[in-house]
Amino acid sequence: MKIAVDARTMGSRPSGVGMYLFDFLKQLVKYDEFEFVLLSDVADSEYIKYFAQRGVEVRTSNEHVYKSAGVYSYFAFVKKELADIKPDVFWEVNSLIPIKLKGDFKTMITVHDMFPITHVRYFGRVYSIYFRHSLTKTLKNTDMILYNSEQTKLTTEAIFPEAKSIPNETAYIITNPLDKDYGNSDDGYFLYIGNMEKRKGVDILLNGYREYRYRKGTKKLVVAGKMLEDDIERLLYEVQQECGDVEYLDYVTDEKKHELYAHCSCFLFPSRAEGFGMPILEAMKHKKPVIVANLDIYNEIADGCLNTFEMQGFNKINFQIDSFVQQMFDYNKEIDEEAYNAAIERYSPERLGEIVRKFIEENTDGIL
Repeated sequence: MKIAVDARTMGSRPSGVGMYLFDFLKQLVKYDEFEFVLLSDVADSEYIKYFAQRGVEVRTSNEHVYKSAGVYSYFAFVKKELADIKPDVFWEVNSLIPIKLKGDFKTMITVHDMFPITHVRYFGRVYSIYFRHSLTKTLKNTDMILYNSEQTKLTTEAIFPEAKSIPNETAYIITNPLDKDYGNSDDGYFLYIGNMEKRKGVDILLNGYREYRYRKGTKKLVVAGKMLEDDIERLLYEVQQECGDVEYLDYVTDEKKHELYAHCSCFLFPSRAEGFGMPILEAMKHKKPVIVANLDIYNEIADGCLNTFEMQGFNKINFQIDSFVQQMFDYNKEIDEEAYNAAIERYSPERLGEIVRKFIEENTDGIL
């Protein structure tokens, strides 16, 4: 079975969606019945090169896609390539297919969240309208849906009831076992890894750290991730100047990321909205305490073994910051290792790879 994949999210400095695809493909390429062709705007990252070096065909448009306007020309490239590849399945990992694709193939999408609709203020009204319109069109031409959590599935079907009639499966994000010992230790710093934006609660993180230092907290703060918002960049500079002991590393490699997890005191992830939350599982693999907001998704994926601060039901940023800072002082430094191991096991590549393998085979009319 030939599967063409839109791998654009993995092409250059991938974050959540790109890493979701990378981890699934690492497992799926092991199955002899599947042949993959990856489509992308560019092939710059270590992740997409991983597959090219192992003989997986990669086709690129050679034009970076930065904004929504560039997506249409990119999908014109995808449409042309699909006509040449003639796949059995086309997998759109990033939810939206803004144009109608023609061909004798099944279409599968992964839906990661509904935040452009449920959290409009972090995406803007224009993108929210575009997202709703594009997903409505996409669902009309979709044969299979993968969800990254039951929470995402419930929210999607509440907003788009038509999705209920499309074959679907919940395929949680894969977390791979660590491939080496990173020398786990506590080097006296809090850590955040993720996109630098308000939806991820980075304003809570930075303002919270400032308050933590004001209350005589002594740990340093290390922050890594792509800078996406100008006001967050300004806030970072202000907190660095005022407090010191705030190190910003920008985007980091996978190797560096694991080194940071291994040596932190505690991982901070004050996100306001998550479809899953891969970084918390990465921190859990390194047996680190984790502080998150009290979002429902974390009960689903981590069974309540994390430290939480109050987020839901409160709009006042000062309340959220105060609750967050209190956890920075009072978090449980002794993790429940048994609970951590049980949670991580659910997201093993073997288990989730088999779920997706079976789902594809059951919904492709005996192509194999």
